[in-house]
Amino acid sequence: MCRKDLLNEISDTLQEMGFIASNTRAHFTYQSNIKYPSIFSEKNNYAHYILYTPIRTIQIVAKYQQSTGTAMEKLGYTVLDAARTEFDDYLVICGGGELLKGSCAIDFLNKQKKIAPRLHALRVQDLPDLIKDDLDRNAA
Repeated sequence: MCRKDLLNEISDTLQEMGFIASNTRAHFTYQSNIKYPSIFSEKNNYAHYILYTPIRTIQIVAKYQQSTGTAMEKLGYTVLDAARTEFDDYLVICGGGELLKGSCAIDFLNKQKKIAPRLHALRVQDLPDLIKDDLDRNAA
């Protein structure tokens, strides 16, 4: 698996849940590769996905690291980015052996709620459980 595979898995999961790729920003749609201002002036970041549920709007970022490297250190930047999101939630989908080893990346990110209260880190297979309440409330 590589980062591109993780992104495809996220897209597949969203589509299986009934979301479609669209720029309308309507409920049950998502946009991908959305540019927004970085923490650093004159730079931009890209949200991998912006998800529009009936209840909230969610920014989704994929982080992937298979082998040792600087990915863990870069997660500190992710926390700062999540602290400034304009959306209701900021999800970080973690993948790759290095980030998932002992859940260290997920645990680190989820312990940063004081800095970034809308931040939530998880594995791609946990995404449906996190979003299903939004869909259940819409059906009620």
